[in-house]
Amino acid sequence: MLVSEALAQAPNPQAVIDQTATFYLNQGVLGATCLVFIGLFVGVSWVARGFYKDLKAAWASIASERERMILAQQATVTATEKSVAALEGLKSTLETSKDASEDLTKQVELAAQESRHALSNIKASLDGIAGRLDRGRP
Repeated sequence: MLVSEALAQAPNPQAVIDQTATFYLNQGVLGATCLVFIGLFVGVSWVARGFYKDLKAAWASIASERERMILAQQATVTATEKSVAALEGLKSTLETSKDASEDLTKQVELAAQESRHALSNIKASLDGIAGRLDRGRP
């Protein structure tokens, strides 16, 4: 008797189950069916294990990539802090050199003014000496 015949003859679900179980036992295919189901279960488990390993490797790759990005960000922050400190030092140096340049410019202007006065005085002295020499006085 086939399963379809059992379903056709017995409208009661319990009777159908009993007849199907009896059919499997009589035909000797219950063990084969169990082996097929066990094989399918093992196959599905093996595929799931492969997917799990792939997923685990992907997460490890993502975690290492994140770690490298964090390290790169920290290195960038450190480099930026060093650059800021260097720029502040450069700013201080430029301000100092500006002040020194202004002082030097003032000193050069004073020296030039003193030189002009000294030259004017020398010229006046030479003009005075030339005037005396022109008049014949020693």
